Amino acid sequence: MRAYLRLFRFVLPYKGRLVAAIACMAVLSITTAIYVNLLGPALQFLFTGDTGAVATLGKFLPDSVDLAGLLAGADRASILAALPLVIVAVSVVKGFAYFGQFYLIGMVGQRVIADIRKALFDHLLKLSPGFYTRRHSGDILQRFSADVLAVDVAVSNAVPSYVRDGLTVVVMLVNCFVLDWRMSLIAFGAVPATLFPVIRLAKRLKRVTGHAQKTGGELSEMVQEAVSGMRVVQAYGMERWESRRFADANAKLVRILRRSYLVRAFSSPLMEIMGAAGLAAAIWWVGGRILAGELEAAKFFSFVAAVLLLYTPVKQLGRMGQIAMQGAAAGDRIFEILDTPSAVPDAGRATLAPFRAAIRYEDVSFSYGDRPVLTGFSLELRKGEVVALVGASGGGKTTVANLLPRFWDPTGGRITVDGVDLRDLTLASLRAQLALVTQETVLFNDSIRANIAYGRPEVSQADVEQAARLAQAHDFIRAMPEGYDTVVGERGVLLSGGQRQRIAIARAFLKDAPILILDEATSALDAESEREVQRALDSLMAIDGASRRTTLVIAHRLSTIRNADRIVVIAGGRVVEAGDHATLVARGGEYARLHRIAEGAERQGARAGAV
Repeated sequence: MRAYLRLFRFVLPYKGRLVAAIACMAVLSITTAIYVNLLGPALQFLFTGDTGAVATLGKFLPDSVDLAGLLAGADRASILAALPLVIVAVSVVKGFAYFGQFYLIGMVGQRVIADIRKALFDHLLKLSPGFYTRRHSGDILQRFSADVLAVDVAVSNAVPSYVRDGLTVVVMLVNCFVLDWRMSLIAFGAVPATLFPVIRLAKRLKRVTGHAQKTGGELSEMVQEAVSGMRVVQAYGMERWESRRFADANAKLVRILRRSYLVRAFSSPLMEIMGAAGLAAAIWWVGGRILAGELEAAKFFSFVAAVLLLYTPVKQLGRMGQIAMQGAAAGDRIFEILDTPSAVPDAGRATLAPFRAAIRYEDVSFSYGDRPVLTGFSLELRKGEVVALVGASGGGKTTVANLLPRFWDPTGGRITVDGVDLRDLTLASLRAQLALVTQETVLFNDSIRANIAYGRPEVSQADVEQAARLAQAHDFIRAMPEGYDTVVGERGVLLSGGQRQRIAIARAFLKDAPILILDEATSALDAESEREVQRALDSLMAIDGASRRTTLVIAHRLSTIRNADRIVVIAGGRVVEAGDHATLVARGGEYARLHRIAEGAERQGARAGAV
């Protein structure tokens, strides 16, 4: 219930349509009751010609309408001719009411689901990368697909059915008690007894459904991991192991769903048996009254018709209750994501002015959980300076780079741009002045042009091509069958590593940000690709130009950072050395040791290549 109360705020923008839909449902319920009340008198009139039963319908009409008087002055043929017209008129009204409620509530449901999807996607965009390190993408996709679909079915089908069939049940119950309250008590006396087991079953169904959706997410994770890592799976001959692992999880899901089907299969027969018992008791009691002449046949026919028409929406409510429970469980999983706060709140109010002076890390500390990575880290990057970070793997180099665009926030100390704490700035204004090129190049399954001009379709073709030329990418792009319109595939799988990296560099060129972060941008490339990419990076940093970007470089291959203004060596989460290449080599410290190791690896690689 709590999930549906929260869903209601998504309905509020469409409350006018919702009210109109409920009004149509009310008309639908009333016309159904009119059908019931017409049935008995019409049958009695057809068989006996007695208009008395028809006259009893006057109690459903305004006091100003004297139905008994009108019937007294009408012959049987006139009444017989009018009855079909009345039935058709009622059916027309009922048809329009059904159309109105179905269309209006359906569109409200779809708009609500669209708003939920948008809210979920927008919230995911606001969450920091730290959230995604703890959540598997398969589980997130499961919430976006299966869970949103379950809420969609509930909102589009179960909730409207609750309102429509609930109104019908209320109207028909009132109608039954108006016809004969004692007969109604006998027929429906057993209904309250069914409520307790039905409520218990509904709670159990919601719990089982939650387990099933969680297990479905685990299956999605397995599929995604196997597909993305297929080369490793096949190279290590792990097909049977992966198949067995998936089969175990699949069997677990079937066991959970078996419990779900047991609960769902039990609830409907329970309600049917209790309803049949009530109807049987009513017929038994009514039979004696009819034989004794205490009950009109018309009233009995109308009552039986009302009970039968009541039976269908009651069963529908039971069936839709199961769907509603599934939707509630899925809604809880969706709201779990929506309720997750970002570890990097966009609470700043200041807008970052064009970068003019320096970036400073001031006594910065950072930990991943209980694992400290940076301790008392301080560094200054002056405007136009190229600063390279080197050190052993796990020393905190990438963390330093990730703190600048606020993918994470320091746990101690602060980072400033031109003297302003990053946390006091809006994220949009901060990141607008940053460009990032990483080792793991991210391309989208779109054209090369769209990847270079990411999010900026208005950029001219000439500007896109100029960025590609500066990134040493124009020639290989033009050589492709469709040129800049070539679709690169998921994560750029149709391109080589060097090509992907140069397109990412072209994207950074087009952004033309004054601050540049290069996170091991050449470490995963072969020697030839590395040379091409390094030329593109030199151009991006404007190494030979008069005006250079302020660049923070994380280097794996020391040969790529010889021309850096400063090389900063990190060990144990803090700066242990700083200076240019020649100074640090001559000093004979940690950088000199890393340099000797790198030179030895390069000579060994060269000998292996010669062989």
